[in-house]
Amino acid sequence: MENGLSRKMSKARILIVEDEWIIAANLRSTLEGLGYEVTSVVLSGEDAIIHAEAENPGIVLMDIKLRGDMDGVEAADTIKALYDIPVVYLTSNTDDATFERAVDTDSFGYLVKPFEKMELKYAIEMALYKHKTENVIKEKTRQLEELNNNLEMRVKEEIAKGLQKEHLLIHQSKLVSMGEMMVAISHQWRQPLNVIGLLVQDLEEAYEFGEISRDYVTDMTRDSMAQLNLMSKTITDFRDFFKPSGDRSHFSVKAAIEECISLIKLQYENNQIYVEFVAQNVNVGARALSDSPRMSEITIFGYPEEYKQVVLNLITNARDAIREKRRRDFFSQGYRGEILITLADLKNSVIVSVKDNGTGIPAGVIDRIFEPYFTTKEDGIGIGLYMSKIIVENHMGGKLYVDSSENGVRFTVEIMK
Repeated sequence: MENGLSRKMSKARILIVEDEWIIAANLRSTLEGLGYEVTSVVLSGEDAIIHAEAENPGIVLMDIKLRGDMDGVEAADTIKALYDIPVVYLTSNTDDATFERAVDTDSFGYLVKPFEKMELKYAIEMALYKHKTENVIKEKTRQLEELNNNLEMRVKEEIAKGLQKEHLLIHQSKLVSMGEMMVAISHQWRQPLNVIGLLVQDLEEAYEFGEISRDYVTDMTRDSMAQLNLMSKTITDFRDFFKPSGDRSHFSVKAAIEECISLIKLQYENNQIYVEFVAQNVNVGARALSDSPRMSEITIFGYPEEYKQVVLNLITNARDAIREKRRRDFFSQGYRGEILITLADLKNSVIVSVKDNGTGIPAGVIDRIFEPYFTTKEDGIGIGLYMSKIIVENHMGGKLYVDSSENGVRFTVEIMK
């Protein structure tokens, strides 16, 4: 065992710091006999620091009591801090105060003179092994910290990419909604344009028959302006609906729902789809019409534009389900498409549900209904419900869930107060 250990440690280079020449000479002879290389023998702490830098030994054997102003403990502390060289103390001073100072320098060994040759050898071996192990641990720790930093950076990058993708999907969903609204506006404009067209035709006939008078002009102006104001209001509603609102704020849930309904109501009714809006203040146990003043006071904190987009997505989804039911049951009689929107003011939350009497959602796919790009529609793109869930749950801290039956589907949006 001894020969094996000697071969293992034969390349270790050792700096001796000892102010007694006889002890130093004996120590040098013993170390060289064990197969170690002695780089130098110095007498003071100051010289020890100089030689440690110049010779870069593998280990320092340090006496605590030295010549000069610096003792071995201070010198060892400096060498360890500057050059990361392990130090083993060799001393005959065994008082508690000195020992505690030596321990505080994070030394790699402490031998009390006189000591045996094998004690010295094993102390050096353990010091070198401990130092090597510490360096391995430090490197692994550094690598782990670097890995954690890289991982943290990658997580942040992925989160940023996810947010960017989310914003792009929201924008895409908004463009789809805007397309829907443009169709709605075209339907709402058709009637006032027809009225204006009839008024213009009547003006030409009135001129031919000499019927133009002050009262006629007044009536025509009034009727024409009424139709133009209706068209202007449609544009204003459209602008307000999609007006950017980057900041969170308190807003009326009732007003948000009514803005959505005003944009699509005429178009839906022209297609025999009827939207009803009712509200209930559960706090006072009263069911109220949607025009109740009390219901206007129901507010939530969040992004009003995004909330309206969610409501519009759910209404549009209900309309599509009704259209699909009509297509499937083409020969059925007496079917009336209905969308019921309810607003409930609870103690801790505000709940809005959108229920239709359309086709319903098959049980096999209802768990996937909020997945991105998943759709049951032939011409769908599968982002409306997904983005609605993202907006409600990620942006507003609420919940969006669905239940389906043979009589239709109900989507529920719950926002905490």
